[in-house]
Amino acid sequence: MKNLKQLSIASVLVILFLLATVSGWIYSRIDSALPKLDGKVTLFGLTTTAQIERDENGFAMISAENRNDAAMALGFVHAQERFFQMDLLRRNSAGELSSLFGEVAIDYDKKIRTHRFRERARDIIKQMEKAEFDMLQAYTRGVNQGLERLGVTPFEYLLLRQTPVLWQEEDTVLAVLSMYLDLQESDGNSEISAGIMARHLPKDVFDFLTPQGSHWDAAIDDTHIAPASMPNTWPVDLHEATETAALPITDYDSYGSNNWAVSGARSTTGAAIVANDMHLGIRVPNTWFRASITYRQNGEQIKVTGASLPGTPNIVVGSNGSIAWGFTNSYGDYSDVIVLKTNEDKSQYLTPDGYQPFSESTQMIAIKGKESTEYLVRDTIWGPVIGETAEGELLAYRWVAHDINAVNLTPTRLETAKTVEQAFAIAATAGIPAQNMMVGDAQGNIGWTIMGPIPTKQGDVGQLPQDWSTGENGWTGYLKAEDYPQVYNPEHGRLWTANSRIVGDEMYAKLGNGGYALGARAQQIKQRLFEREAFSEQDLLNIALDSEALFMKRWQTLILQEVLTDENLAAQSNWQQARAVLDTPELFADIDSVAYRLAQNYRHELKDLVFASLSAYLTSKDENYTPNAIKRRIEVPLWELVSNKPEDFLPDGQRWSQVMAQAMDNTLEKLTKDQPLEEATWGLENAAKIEHPMASSIPLFGKYLNMPADPLPGDTYIPRVDGAGFGASERMVVSPGNEESGIFHMPTSQAGHPWSPYFGKGHQDWVQGKPSPFLPGEAKYKLTLLSY
Repeated sequence: MKNLKQLSIASVLVILFLLATVSGWIYSRIDSALPKLDGKVTLFGLTTTAQIERDENGFAMISAENRNDAAMALGFVHAQERFFQMDLLRRNSAGELSSLFGEVAIDYDKKIRTHRFRERARDIIKQMEKAEFDMLQAYTRGVNQGLERLGVTPFEYLLLRQTPVLWQEEDTVLAVLSMYLDLQESDGNSEISAGIMARHLPKDVFDFLTPQGSHWDAAIDDTHIAPASMPNTWPVDLHEATETAALPITDYDSYGSNNWAVSGARSTTGAAIVANDMHLGIRVPNTWFRASITYRQNGEQIKVTGASLPGTPNIVVGSNGSIAWGFTNSYGDYSDVIVLKTNEDKSQYLTPDGYQPFSESTQMIAIKGKESTEYLVRDTIWGPVIGETAEGELLAYRWVAHDINAVNLTPTRLETAKTVEQAFAIAATAGIPAQNMMVGDAQGNIGWTIMGPIPTKQGDVGQLPQDWSTGENGWTGYLKAEDYPQVYNPEHGRLWTANSRIVGDEMYAKLGNGGYALGARAQQIKQRLFEREAFSEQDLLNIALDSEALFMKRWQTLILQEVLTDENLAAQSNWQQARAVLDTPELFADIDSVAYRLAQNYRHELKDLVFASLSAYLTSKDENYTPNAIKRRIEVPLWELVSNKPEDFLPDGQRWSQVMAQAMDNTLEKLTKDQPLEEATWGLENAAKIEHPMASSIPLFGKYLNMPADPLPGDTYIPRVDGAGFGASERMVVSPGNEESGIFHMPTSQAGHPWSPYFGKGHQDWVQGKPSPFLPGEAKYKLTLLSY
């Protein structure tokens, strides 16, 4: 018995020793993947000494003698801090995630391989101007040497049991193409769905459900487009698809942004002030990496500060002391779906020059732990084949992202621009996903234009799939720089954008309509800008943090007047508390608001009930249908329907009073499932879920990679857009020449490594809306880069 006890103790000690050894090995591996913050490093290709300093928050301050050395230093920092994030960007657009994650990513990779982006990236590199290529080559050298100088590979690869692949120049192009995938449609889904609607609904019904404008519009040129009138009659077969599941219409975009500016005549600094918050999906680490770059060019010292995108060598948004600039995503029409006319066996398709065979390429997709698989991609003269209609017609896709001018390094020229006019000229030749650029200069001028390629079109090309085989329809090239739409120094000294329609008339015709968002955010921002005559940076930050629910006020009134009536409350005693909660003079999407959550959830419940039959009907006609074609402006027909209550829109036997009551029952049932109504706050529903993509792969400790589940104010149609894993990926307010009083928020932090000394620093400023400085603080770490 004594020997058995001794053996048991020895076994436990051995196990503990092995666990300690393994834990120590894992700890040392993870610890060795931390970036190098101090000391000296020699880099091949550097022309002279450069410095990388960081403040206590990890804000990188780079100083170099020339732009290429600065690019190399930035690449070094990006690789040391964010290489795994960069790797995901390039693999995402190249369709190469399966080689990292295995079969779980194969369907996505096949979808993306349709675009052949790695081949296109190589073509872009081949035609790149020498100066741009030299900068890209310097950045690439910096990235690879930064990766090599880590003690071990980034910890994510340890978990995946993978080895990172070195960076190539084409990978920077792929990083930008990944932003195209985030910011523009890659599959033509909205246009395909609109085509299904147009084929199976009367024209007046289609026009009503796809409004081109509304009273929410807040264009900066004060143009208006009226929505179509509500039809007098509805299709008799609208309610026939009783066995088809209805698709919910989620009118929450997964990308967006706000920006606005005031001129020097309206600012407390005397220069323009530019504010910007770019809405994206948020995870750990954040999309952006803060940097300040100083270098010399033509005898002049250049200093530019702002947010960079790891994988690219430039500052994306920021200020250089002369101009400040920011972006929101433009929803102009930058892609089109083509209905192909084919021969009987679909081996050829009709073009203006007759029938042509499809060009084919076999894509080899590597899969972690498995044999590679082949995927056949078919192309036309216009673009790749992306699917077919329910009638068997093949569809092709024409998209700006497929062209040689989709990506370039022209945006780096903003770093040396002095005026709004110079920034306009740069924007018109830049290769990025088309953006609303808001820019202001130190002289007080402000302006808006589009940055990125704008296609020119002929014929019936727009929101519906069309046949291009006769040559009457199609693209004719790209808009010339001198023809780009722009607004410069409006008399009232204010500009604003928020993904809705920005301009009208001739400028609108140049951009087209690719599915503009409802103008509620833009309208509220505009209203705030006209409530004051002068603005400081804090005043503009207050607009970014505005959570008043002006959009929901009419819904609050409707619920109180038509649903929570005395008559209904007498029949539904459990509704009594709902009226007490909602009957408040002010409505804010704040974390402690039960009223806002009740009103917002009611609207969504009612929306799904109202459009259930329509959704089921269209899905039964064509399984390719999704509500994407109408989701961004669904508020316009929804409000008209609930206001006018046409009985023949609803299935037989249903009444509007019943539908609206059912929506309230559904809402209260869900809100009180886990707590009483008085505790069902907006913060409980709108809590942050900002996670590292590898967190779920790490038992027990993975949660420490994530940000806290803080309750967040704000919502979709309010200037402050913050959701569970989506919202302001940065908030910037800066006046060029007055950067010391600027403000910058960024969720998560600079760090990609959980043991970094600045992991999570700055995140709470973003959560709480606390002003934090635009410029870096005092240097705490200093790394000297030496040339060979």
